[in-house]
Amino acid sequence: MFRKTDPETVAPYLKDASNFSGGRASEVLVPETRDELVAFLKESDQPVTLAGAGTGLTASRIPLEGVILSLERFHTLGAVKAGTCRVGPAVTLKDLQAHLQNSGWFYPPNPTESLASIGGTLATNASGSRSYKFGTTRQFVLEADIVLSDGRTALLARGQTIDRPLQLDDGSTVEFPRVKFKSPECKNAAGYFVQPGMDWLDLFIGSDGTLCVFTECTLRLMKTPANFLSGILFMKQEELCWRLLEKIKISNAQNIDPCSLEYFDSHSLQRLKKKFANIPDSARAALFFEQDVASQDDYDPCLENWVAFLETEAVLLEDSWFAQGPKDLEKFHDFRHEIPLMINEENSRLGRVKMGTDMAVGDAYFMDMMKFYRDELTASGLDYVVFGHIGDNHLHINLLPDAEQTALAHNVYGTLVDRILQWGGTISAEHGVGKLKKEYYRKMVGDSALTELKAIKKSLDPQGRLGVGNLF
Repeated sequence: MFRKTDPETVAPYLKDASNFSGGRASEVLVPETRDELVAFLKESDQPVTLAGAGTGLTASRIPLEGVILSLERFHTLGAVKAGTCRVGPAVTLKDLQAHLQNSGWFYPPNPTESLASIGGTLATNASGSRSYKFGTTRQFVLEADIVLSDGRTALLARGQTIDRPLQLDDGSTVEFPRVKFKSPECKNAAGYFVQPGMDWLDLFIGSDGTLCVFTECTLRLMKTPANFLSGILFMKQEELCWRLLEKIKISNAQNIDPCSLEYFDSHSLQRLKKKFANIPDSARAALFFEQDVASQDDYDPCLENWVAFLETEAVLLEDSWFAQGPKDLEKFHDFRHEIPLMINEENSRLGRVKMGTDMAVGDAYFMDMMKFYRDELTASGLDYVVFGHIGDNHLHINLLPDAEQTALAHNVYGTLVDRILQWGGTISAEHGVGKLKKEYYRKMVGDSALTELKAIKKSLDPQGRLGVGNLF
Protein backbone atom coordinates (compact mmCIF):
# COMPACT_ATOMS: atom_id res chain seq x y z
CA MET A 1 0.00 0.00 0.00
CA PHE A 2 1.45 3.33 -1.08
CA ARG A 3 0.55 6.33 1.07
CA LYS A 4 0.87 9.92 -0.09
CA THR A 5 0.73 12.49 2.68
CA ASP A 6 2.78 15.40 1.36
CA PRO A 7 0.42 18.24 0.31
CA GLU A 8 2.13 18.45 -3.10
CA THR A 9 1.43 14.77 -3.84
CA VAL A 10 -2.14 15.00 -2.50
CA ALA A 11 -3.00 18.18 -4.45
CA PRO A 12 -3.48 16.55 -7.90
CA TYR A 13 -6.21 14.33 -6.41
CA LEU A 14 -8.16 17.38 -5.23
CA LYS A 15 -8.98 18.44 -8.80
CA ASP A 16 -11.12 17.21 -11.66
CA ALA A 17 -12.71 18.59 -14.82
CA SER A 18 -15.47 20.33 -12.84
CA ASN A 19 -13.03 22.96 -11.44
CA PHE A 20 -14.73 22.49 -8.06
CA SER A 21 -12.58 23.91 -5.26
CA GLY A 22 -12.46 23.27 -1.53
CA GLY A 23 -11.48 19.61 -1.52
CA ARG A 24 -9.41 18.32 1.38
CA ALA A 25 -8.00 14.98 2.50
CA SER A 26 -5.43 13.78 5.00
CA GLU A 27 -3.74 11.38 2.58
CA VAL A 28 -4.00 9.35 -0.61
CA LEU A 29 -3.95 5.55 -0.34
CA VAL A 30 -2.86 3.50 -3.36
CA PRO A 31 -3.40 -0.24 -2.73
CA GLU A 32 -1.60 -2.66 -5.02
CA THR A 33 -3.87 -5.64 -4.36
CA ARG A 34 -7.47 -6.35 -3.48
CA ASP A 35 -6.31 -7.85 -0.17
CA GLU A 36 -4.61 -4.58 0.78
CA LEU A 37 -7.78 -2.68 -0.06
CA VAL A 38 -9.98 -5.03 1.96
CA ALA A 39 -7.62 -4.95 4.95
CA PHE A 40 -7.62 -1.14 5.02
CA LEU A 41 -11.42 -0.88 4.86
CA LYS A 42 -11.82 -3.42 7.65
CA GLU A 43 -9.31 -1.70 9.92
CA SER A 44 -10.24 1.94 9.31
CA ASP A 45 -13.40 3.93 9.99
CA GLN A 46 -12.34 7.03 8.02
CA PRO A 47 -14.46 8.54 5.23
CA VAL A 48 -13.22 7.37 1.84
CA THR A 49 -13.50 9.14 -1.52
CA LEU A 50 -12.66 7.16 -4.66
CA ALA A 51 -10.34 8.87 -7.13
CA GLY A 52 -11.03 8.13 -10.78
CA ALA A 53 -9.09 9.61 -13.67
CA GLY A 54 -10.23 13.17 -12.92
CA THR A 55 -12.34 13.57 -16.05
CA GLY A 56 -15.65 13.83 -14.16
CA LEU A 57 -17.74 16.99 -14.30
CA THR A 58 -19.63 16.82 -10.99
CA ALA A 59 -16.77 16.77 -8.43
CA SER A 60 -17.54 13.21 -7.33
CA ARG A 61 -13.86 12.40 -6.85
CA ILE A 62 -13.03 15.52 -4.84
CA PRO A 63 -13.10 14.70 -1.09
CA LEU A 64 -14.63 16.87 1.60
CA GLU A 65 -12.90 14.96 4.41
CA GLY A 66 -11.11 11.72 5.23
CA VAL A 67 -8.82 9.90 2.80
CA ILE A 68 -8.62 9.43 -0.94
CA LEU A 69 -8.53 5.90 -2.30
CA SER A 70 -6.92 5.58 -5.72
CA LEU A 71 -7.12 2.29 -7.63
CA GLU A 72 -4.56 3.44 -10.21
CA ARG A 73 -2.67 0.14 -9.81
CA PHE A 74 -5.76 -1.92 -10.71
CA HIS A 75 -5.02 -2.01 -14.42
CA THR A 76 -5.97 -5.57 -15.44
CA LEU A 77 -6.66 -6.06 -19.15
CA GLY A 78 -7.72 -9.63 -19.76
CA ALA A 79 -7.91 -11.56 -23.00
CA VAL A 80 -11.02 -11.29 -25.14
CA LYS A 81 -13.08 -14.45 -24.62
CA ALA A 82 -16.41 -15.18 -26.29
CA GLY A 83 -17.23 -11.51 -26.69
CA THR A 84 -16.22 -10.49 -23.16
CA CYS A 85 -13.21 -8.85 -21.52
CA ARG A 86 -12.20 -8.72 -17.86
CA VAL A 87 -10.77 -5.32 -16.88
CA GLY A 88 -9.65 -3.37 -13.83
CA PRO A 89 -11.14 -0.01 -12.83
CA ALA A 90 -7.99 1.98 -13.72
CA VAL A 91 -8.12 0.91 -17.38
CA THR A 92 -9.10 3.89 -19.51
CA LEU A 93 -11.48 3.79 -22.43
CA LYS A 94 -8.51 4.57 -24.68
CA ASP A 95 -6.59 1.61 -23.20
CA LEU A 96 -9.55 -0.69 -23.75
CA GLN A 97 -10.16 0.31 -27.35
CA ALA A 98 -6.46 -0.12 -28.16
CA HIS A 99 -6.54 -3.54 -26.49
CA LEU A 100 -9.55 -4.56 -28.60
CA GLN A 101 -8.13 -3.33 -31.90
CA ASN A 102 -7.88 -6.18 -34.43
CA SER A 103 -9.72 -8.51 -32.03
CA GLY A 104 -12.94 -8.42 -34.07
CA TRP A 105 -14.79 -6.93 -31.07
CA PHE A 106 -15.51 -3.44 -29.79
CA TYR A 107 -16.93 -1.80 -26.67
CA PRO A 108 -19.88 0.41 -27.72
CA PRO A 109 -20.04 2.99 -24.88
CA ASN A 110 -17.89 5.92 -26.03
CA PRO A 111 -18.01 8.92 -23.67
CA THR A 112 -16.39 12.06 -25.00
CA GLU A 113 -13.41 11.77 -22.66
CA SER A 114 -11.38 8.78 -23.82
CA LEU A 115 -9.10 9.06 -20.77
CA ALA A 116 -11.99 8.33 -18.42
CA SER A 117 -11.38 5.21 -16.34
CA ILE A 118 -13.65 2.18 -16.58
CA GLY A 119 -14.27 2.49 -12.85
CA GLY A 120 -15.42 6.06 -13.34
CA THR A 121 -17.75 5.10 -16.18
CA LEU A 122 -19.30 2.40 -13.98
CA ALA A 123 -19.73 4.90 -11.14
CA THR A 124 -21.66 7.29 -13.40
CA ASN A 125 -23.25 4.86 -15.87
CA ALA A 126 -21.56 6.87 -18.61
CA SER A 127 -22.70 6.60 -22.22
CA GLY A 128 -21.54 8.74 -25.14
CA SER A 129 -22.67 9.44 -28.67
CA ARG A 130 -23.52 5.83 -29.57
CA SER A 131 -25.98 5.43 -26.71
CA TYR A 132 -28.81 6.27 -29.13
CA LYS A 133 -28.63 2.72 -30.50
CA PHE A 134 -26.43 0.73 -28.13
CA GLY A 135 -27.37 2.09 -24.71
CA THR A 136 -25.27 3.03 -21.69
CA THR A 137 -22.50 1.40 -19.64
CA ARG A 138 -25.06 -0.52 -17.59
CA GLN A 139 -26.07 -2.61 -20.61
CA PHE A 140 -22.48 -3.79 -21.12
CA VAL A 141 -21.44 -4.94 -17.64
CA LEU A 142 -21.92 -8.66 -17.04
CA GLU A 143 -20.13 -9.07 -13.72
CA ALA A 144 -18.31 -6.94 -11.17
CA ASP A 145 -16.16 -7.68 -8.15
CA ILE A 146 -16.99 -5.18 -5.42
CA VAL A 147 -15.80 -4.28 -1.94
CA LEU A 148 -18.17 -2.59 0.52
CA SER A 149 -17.08 0.15 2.89
CA ASP A 150 -16.54 -2.34 5.75
CA GLY A 151 -14.32 -4.61 3.63
CA ARG A 152 -16.89 -7.27 2.80
CA THR A 153 -16.73 -8.49 -0.78
CA ALA A 154 -19.05 -9.93 -3.43
CA LEU A 155 -19.17 -10.97 -7.05
CA LEU A 156 -22.16 -9.35 -8.70
CA ALA A 157 -23.46 -11.24 -11.71
CA ARG A 158 -26.44 -10.93 -14.01
CA GLY A 159 -29.45 -12.82 -12.65
CA GLN A 160 -28.85 -11.90 -9.01
CA THR A 161 -31.93 -9.77 -8.42
CA ILE A 162 -32.97 -7.53 -5.54
CA ASP A 163 -35.91 -9.87 -4.88
CA ARG A 164 -33.39 -12.01 -3.01
CA PRO A 165 -30.80 -10.85 -0.44
CA LEU A 166 -27.35 -9.95 -1.73
CA GLN A 167 -25.00 -12.79 -0.77
CA LEU A 168 -21.57 -11.59 0.36
CA ASP A 169 -18.45 -13.72 0.29
CA ASP A 170 -18.26 -14.02 4.09
CA GLY A 171 -21.74 -15.55 4.23
CA SER A 172 -23.53 -12.39 5.37
CA THR A 173 -26.40 -10.90 3.40
CA VAL A 174 -27.95 -7.52 2.65
CA GLU A 175 -31.68 -7.04 2.10
CA PHE A 176 -32.86 -4.49 -0.42
CA PRO A 177 -35.06 -1.96 1.45
CA ARG A 178 -38.72 -1.61 0.55
CA VAL A 179 -39.02 1.48 -1.63
CA LYS A 180 -41.69 2.99 -3.84
CA PHE A 181 -39.29 5.12 -5.87
CA LYS A 182 -38.61 4.14 -9.49
CA SER A 183 -36.05 5.71 -11.81
CA PRO A 184 -37.25 7.76 -14.81
CA GLU A 185 -37.86 5.86 -18.04
CA CYS A 186 -35.72 8.21 -20.12
CA LYS A 187 -31.94 7.99 -20.39
CA ASN A 188 -30.83 8.61 -16.82
CA ALA A 189 -27.65 8.67 -14.71
CA ALA A 190 -28.98 10.58 -11.70
CA GLY A 191 -28.41 8.66 -8.50
CA TYR A 192 -29.39 5.10 -7.76
CA PHE A 193 -31.06 3.08 -10.48
CA VAL A 194 -34.19 1.51 -9.03
CA GLN A 195 -36.65 -0.69 -10.91
CA PRO A 196 -38.72 -3.65 -9.65
CA GLY A 197 -36.92 -6.98 -9.97
CA MET A 198 -33.69 -5.45 -11.24
CA ASP A 199 -30.27 -7.03 -10.81
CA TRP A 200 -28.17 -5.96 -7.82
CA LEU A 201 -25.47 -5.12 -10.35
CA ASP A 202 -27.64 -2.38 -11.82
CA LEU A 203 -27.94 -0.64 -8.45
CA PHE A 204 -24.17 -0.35 -7.99
CA ILE A 205 -23.58 0.90 -11.55
CA GLY A 206 -24.25 4.64 -11.46
CA SER A 207 -24.00 4.91 -7.65
CA ASP A 208 -21.46 7.76 -7.83
CA GLY A 209 -18.86 6.12 -5.59
CA THR A 210 -21.24 5.91 -2.63
CA LEU A 211 -22.03 2.18 -2.37
CA CYS A 212 -18.93 0.17 -3.24
CA VAL A 213 -15.45 -0.02 -4.70
CA PHE A 214 -15.24 -1.77 -8.06
CA THR A 215 -12.07 -3.87 -8.26
CA GLU A 216 -12.68 -5.70 -11.54
CA CYS A 217 -15.50 -6.21 -14.01
CA THR A 218 -16.43 -8.29 -17.04
CA LEU A 219 -17.59 -6.22 -20.01
CA ARG A 220 -19.82 -7.41 -22.84
CA LEU A 221 -18.45 -6.61 -26.28
CA MET A 222 -20.04 -6.48 -29.72
CA LYS A 223 -18.76 -7.69 -33.07
CA THR A 224 -16.85 -4.93 -34.80
CA PRO A 225 -18.84 -3.72 -37.81
CA ALA A 226 -17.20 -3.79 -41.21
CA ASN A 227 -17.37 0.00 -41.30
CA PHE A 228 -19.08 3.11 -39.99
CA LEU A 229 -20.99 5.42 -42.30
CA SER A 230 -20.67 8.94 -40.99
CA GLY A 231 -21.65 12.46 -41.93
CA ILE A 232 -22.06 16.00 -40.62
CA LEU A 233 -25.16 17.68 -41.98
CA PHE A 234 -25.48 21.47 -41.97
CA MET A 235 -28.72 23.45 -41.90
CA LYS A 236 -29.64 27.13 -42.15
CA GLN A 237 -31.89 27.06 -39.07
CA GLU A 238 -31.74 25.21 -35.78
CA GLU A 239 -35.40 24.22 -35.94
CA LEU A 240 -34.84 22.55 -39.32
CA CYS A 241 -32.37 20.28 -37.58
CA TRP A 242 -34.91 19.39 -34.88
CA ARG A 243 -37.49 18.52 -37.54
CA LEU A 244 -34.99 16.39 -39.42
CA LEU A 245 -34.22 14.44 -36.27
CA GLU A 246 -37.89 13.63 -35.78
CA LYS A 247 -38.09 12.31 -39.33
CA ILE A 248 -34.95 10.18 -38.91
CA LYS A 249 -36.39 8.62 -35.76
CA ILE A 250 -39.61 7.55 -37.44
CA SER A 251 -38.10 6.72 -40.81
CA ASN A 252 -38.87 3.27 -42.16
CA ALA A 253 -36.42 3.73 -44.99
CA GLN A 254 -34.10 0.82 -45.59
CA ASN A 255 -30.61 1.29 -44.14
CA ILE A 256 -31.50 4.41 -42.10
CA ASP A 257 -30.45 3.09 -38.70
CA PRO A 258 -27.96 5.43 -36.99
CA CYS A 259 -26.14 4.56 -33.78
CA SER A 260 -25.22 8.22 -33.14
CA LEU A 261 -27.17 11.45 -33.58
CA GLU A 262 -25.36 14.50 -32.23
CA TYR A 263 -26.44 18.14 -32.32
CA PHE A 264 -24.54 21.44 -32.59
CA ASP A 265 -26.30 24.78 -32.25
CA SER A 266 -25.22 28.06 -33.85
CA HIS A 267 -23.11 29.04 -30.82
CA SER A 268 -21.25 25.74 -31.05
CA LEU A 269 -20.57 26.22 -34.76
CA GLN A 270 -19.22 29.74 -34.14
CA ARG A 271 -16.57 28.32 -31.84
CA LEU A 272 -15.85 25.25 -33.97
CA LYS A 273 -15.26 27.44 -37.02
CA LYS A 274 -11.98 28.55 -35.39
CA LYS A 275 -10.66 25.04 -35.98
CA PHE A 276 -12.87 23.83 -38.84
CA ALA A 277 -12.82 26.76 -41.27
CA ASN A 278 -14.87 24.91 -43.91
CA ILE A 279 -18.06 25.01 -41.85
CA PRO A 280 -20.51 26.77 -44.21
CA ASP A 281 -21.03 30.45 -43.39
CA SER A 282 -24.80 30.05 -43.69
CA ALA A 283 -24.97 27.08 -41.28
CA ARG A 284 -26.80 27.71 -38.00
CA ALA A 285 -27.02 24.08 -36.87
CA ALA A 286 -25.39 20.74 -37.56
CA LEU A 287 -26.28 17.09 -37.04
CA PHE A 288 -23.55 14.47 -36.81
CA PHE A 289 -24.77 10.98 -37.65
CA GLU A 290 -22.98 7.67 -37.57
CA GLN A 291 -24.24 4.24 -38.58
CA ASP A 292 -22.59 0.88 -38.08
CA VAL A 293 -22.51 -1.20 -41.28
CA ALA A 294 -22.22 -4.93 -40.70
CA SER A 295 -20.93 -5.87 -44.17
CA GLN A 296 -18.77 -3.78 -46.50
CA ASP A 297 -21.11 -4.77 -49.34
CA ASP A 298 -23.85 -2.82 -47.56
CA TYR A 299 -21.86 0.41 -47.32
CA ASP A 300 -22.61 1.96 -50.72
CA PRO A 301 -26.35 1.07 -50.67
CA CYS A 302 -26.55 2.52 -47.17
CA LEU A 303 -24.88 5.76 -48.25
CA GLU A 304 -27.15 6.01 -51.29
CA ASN A 305 -30.21 5.60 -49.07
CA TRP A 306 -29.06 8.36 -46.76
CA VAL A 307 -28.42 10.74 -49.66
CA ALA A 308 -31.81 9.95 -51.22
CA PHE A 309 -33.50 10.51 -47.88
CA LEU A 310 -31.72 13.82 -47.28
CA GLU A 311 -32.36 15.20 -50.79
CA THR A 312 -35.95 15.91 -49.79
CA GLU A 313 -34.96 17.62 -46.52
CA ALA A 314 -33.81 21.17 -45.71
CA VAL A 315 -30.14 20.20 -45.52
CA LEU A 316 -27.25 22.10 -47.10
CA LEU A 317 -26.40 18.87 -48.86
CA GLU A 318 -23.67 20.25 -51.13
CA ASP A 319 -21.90 21.77 -48.14
CA SER A 320 -22.38 18.82 -45.79
CA TRP A 321 -19.62 16.31 -45.09
CA PHE A 322 -19.66 12.55 -45.66
CA ALA A 323 -16.79 10.35 -44.57
CA GLN A 324 -14.72 8.92 -47.40
CA GLY A 325 -12.45 6.78 -45.26
CA PRO A 326 -10.90 6.23 -41.80
CA LYS A 327 -9.26 9.67 -41.72
CA ASP A 328 -12.61 11.37 -42.25
CA LEU A 329 -14.18 9.23 -39.51
CA GLU A 330 -11.43 10.36 -37.15
CA LYS A 331 -11.89 13.98 -38.22
CA PHE A 332 -15.64 13.81 -37.60
CA HIS A 333 -15.10 12.39 -34.13
CA ASP A 334 -12.62 15.20 -33.48
CA PHE A 335 -15.34 17.61 -34.57
CA ARG A 336 -17.78 15.98 -32.15
CA HIS A 337 -15.35 16.03 -29.24
CA GLU A 338 -13.79 19.44 -29.85
CA ILE A 339 -16.62 21.62 -28.54
CA PRO A 340 -16.68 20.19 -24.98
CA LEU A 341 -12.89 20.39 -24.93
CA MET A 342 -13.08 24.04 -25.98
CA ILE A 343 -15.60 24.82 -23.26
CA ASN A 344 -13.64 22.97 -20.57
CA GLU A 345 -10.45 24.79 -21.57
CA GLU A 346 -12.28 28.12 -21.56
CA ASN A 347 -13.74 27.43 -18.10
CA SER A 348 -10.34 26.40 -16.75
CA ARG A 349 -8.59 29.44 -18.21
CA LEU A 350 -11.17 31.82 -16.77
CA GLY A 351 -11.49 29.98 -13.44
CA ARG A 352 -15.17 29.38 -14.12
CA VAL A 353 -16.88 26.43 -12.41
CA LYS A 354 -18.55 24.11 -14.90
CA MET A 355 -22.18 25.19 -15.33
CA GLY A 356 -23.54 22.70 -17.82
CA THR A 357 -26.79 20.83 -17.90
CA ASP A 358 -26.99 17.10 -18.46
CA MET A 359 -30.76 16.71 -18.62
CA ALA A 360 -33.04 14.53 -20.73
CA VAL A 361 -36.75 13.94 -21.30
CA GLY A 362 -38.89 11.29 -22.97
CA ASP A 363 -39.62 11.42 -26.70
CA ALA A 364 -43.05 12.99 -26.20
CA TYR A 365 -41.49 16.24 -24.98
CA PHE A 366 -38.61 16.56 -27.42
CA MET A 367 -39.88 19.46 -29.53
CA ASP A 368 -41.30 21.27 -26.50
CA MET A 369 -37.89 20.93 -24.84
CA MET A 370 -36.01 22.34 -27.81
CA LYS A 371 -38.29 25.37 -28.17
CA PHE A 372 -38.20 26.01 -24.43
CA TYR A 373 -34.40 25.90 -24.36
CA ARG A 374 -34.16 28.32 -27.28
CA ASP A 375 -36.64 30.82 -25.82
CA GLU A 376 -35.23 30.81 -22.28
CA LEU A 377 -31.60 31.00 -23.31
CA THR A 378 -32.18 33.76 -25.84
CA ALA A 379 -34.15 35.83 -23.34
CA SER A 380 -31.47 35.43 -20.65
CA GLY A 381 -28.81 37.38 -22.53
CA LEU A 382 -26.16 34.86 -21.42
CA ASP A 383 -23.50 33.40 -23.68
CA TYR A 384 -24.10 29.67 -24.07
CA VAL A 385 -23.60 26.65 -26.28
CA VAL A 386 -25.92 23.70 -26.85
CA PHE A 387 -24.65 20.39 -28.16
CA GLY A 388 -24.97 16.69 -27.47
CA HIS A 389 -26.96 13.52 -27.78
CA ILE A 390 -30.08 14.80 -29.47
CA GLY A 391 -31.16 11.28 -30.43
CA ASP A 392 -31.67 10.57 -26.71
CA ASN A 393 -33.34 13.97 -26.10
CA HIS A 394 -30.23 14.62 -24.02
CA LEU A 395 -28.45 17.91 -24.65
CA HIS A 396 -25.58 19.63 -22.87
CA ILE A 397 -26.34 23.30 -22.32
CA ASN A 398 -23.24 25.11 -21.16
CA LEU A 399 -23.95 28.48 -19.59
CA LEU A 400 -20.96 30.82 -19.94
CA PRO A 401 -21.60 33.80 -17.68
CA ASP A 402 -19.35 36.76 -17.05
CA ALA A 403 -18.35 37.20 -13.41
CA GLU A 404 -21.29 39.55 -12.74
CA GLN A 405 -23.76 37.14 -14.40
CA THR A 406 -23.18 34.15 -12.12
CA ALA A 407 -26.39 34.62 -10.12
CA LEU A 408 -28.37 35.05 -13.34
CA ALA A 409 -26.87 31.84 -14.74
CA HIS A 410 -27.87 29.89 -11.61
CA ASN A 411 -31.42 31.24 -11.93
CA VAL A 412 -31.60 30.22 -15.58
CA TYR A 413 -30.24 26.78 -14.74
CA GLY A 414 -32.93 26.40 -12.07
CA THR A 415 -35.64 27.42 -14.51
CA LEU A 416 -34.48 24.79 -17.00
CA VAL A 417 -34.41 22.12 -14.28
CA ASP A 418 -37.93 22.95 -13.11
CA ARG A 419 -39.40 22.55 -16.59
CA ILE A 420 -37.53 19.31 -17.35
CA LEU A 421 -38.81 17.83 -14.09
CA GLN A 422 -42.36 18.88 -14.94
CA TRP A 423 -41.99 16.70 -18.02
CA GLY A 424 -40.80 13.70 -15.97
CA GLY A 425 -37.20 14.04 -17.11
CA THR A 426 -33.87 13.68 -15.35
CA ILE A 427 -31.34 16.23 -14.12
CA SER A 428 -28.48 13.99 -15.23
CA ALA A 429 -28.55 11.61 -18.16
CA GLU A 430 -24.82 10.90 -18.33
CA HIS A 431 -22.47 12.54 -15.82
CA GLY A 432 -24.00 11.62 -12.49
CA VAL A 433 -24.88 13.93 -9.59
CA GLY A 434 -21.76 14.19 -7.48
CA LYS A 435 -21.47 17.27 -5.31
CA LEU A 436 -22.59 19.86 -7.85
CA LYS A 437 -26.10 18.65 -8.66
CA LYS A 438 -27.37 17.13 -5.42
CA GLU A 439 -29.82 19.97 -4.76
CA TYR A 440 -31.34 19.39 -8.19
CA TYR A 441 -31.35 15.66 -7.44
CA ARG A 442 -33.34 16.28 -4.27
CA LYS A 443 -35.80 18.36 -6.26
CA MET A 444 -36.02 15.61 -8.89
CA VAL A 445 -36.84 12.72 -6.55
CA GLY A 446 -38.61 14.59 -3.72
CA ASP A 447 -38.06 14.36 0.03
CA SER A 448 -39.97 11.10 0.50
CA ALA A 449 -38.01 9.27 -2.20
CA LEU A 450 -34.78 10.79 -0.92
CA THR A 451 -35.44 9.16 2.44
CA GLU A 452 -35.91 5.82 0.66
CA LEU A 453 -32.70 6.27 -1.33
CA LYS A 454 -30.79 7.08 1.83
CA ALA A 455 -32.10 3.80 3.27
CA ILE A 456 -30.50 1.97 0.34
CA LYS A 457 -27.24 3.77 1.08
CA LYS A 458 -27.43 2.85 4.78
CA SER A 459 -28.10 -0.83 4.07
CA LEU A 460 -24.80 -1.11 2.19
CA ASP A 461 -22.70 1.59 3.86
CA PRO A 462 -24.07 1.89 7.43
CA GLN A 463 -21.44 4.37 8.57
CA GLY A 464 -21.79 6.55 5.48
CA ARG A 465 -18.07 6.34 4.71
CA LEU A 466 -18.06 6.21 0.92
CA GLY A 467 -18.34 9.30 -1.27
CA VAL A 468 -19.25 11.78 1.46
CA GLY A 469 -21.08 14.72 -0.15
CA ASN A 470 -22.05 12.86 -3.31
CA LEU A 471 -25.81 12.56 -4.04
CA PHE A 472 -26.95 13.48 -0.50
